[in-house]
Amino acid sequence: MKFYNRQLPLAVLTCVLLVSGCNFTEKEAEDAKSGPSAAKVGQVQAALDQESFGQAVTLADQLTASNPEDANVWLAAAEAKAATGSWLAALAALETALGKGMRDAARINDSQYLEPLRSSGEYRALLQRFRLLDTTARAGDTSIDETPAGTVVRAGDVSVTLPHSK
Repeated sequence: MKFYNRQLPLAVLTCVLLVSGCNFTEKEAEDAKSGPSAAKVGQVQAALDQESFGQAVTLADQLTASNPEDANVWLAAAEAKAATGSWLAALAALETALGKGMRDAARINDSQYLEPLRSSGEYRALLQRFRLLDTTARAGDTSIDETPAGTVVRAGDVSVTLPHSK
């Protein structure tokens, strides 16, 4: 009887775990089989566009784990993390993307999800460190920066981009 009493809680726990696993849809089960590498940058972008920010972060984390040398993956992670308000994590992912070779300043500057970061000094310092931002003037919290997208004028929380003339 002692053997039975010790094994019963383990058997119940096993059954509960198996039953809870039955709630997966076929697609989720297929995704689980294919592992983290199944997530694509496009899926992260689609989740962001659908405002499924938590899902976007999960997919981005899977991508960075399976493709740690891909700068595009890290940029997608930065966008996903910024969309959830995790600005420090977004800046860290952006720094990794730049360190892995991301040099598409226009893509970085055009990302609507990175918009909240643009007014921070850390964001500007990061772009300057990787030579993607050329500051022509700075006074207090006011600056004029030359970017591939145009001249960016910032004063406090206000930012205006003047496109380059053609």
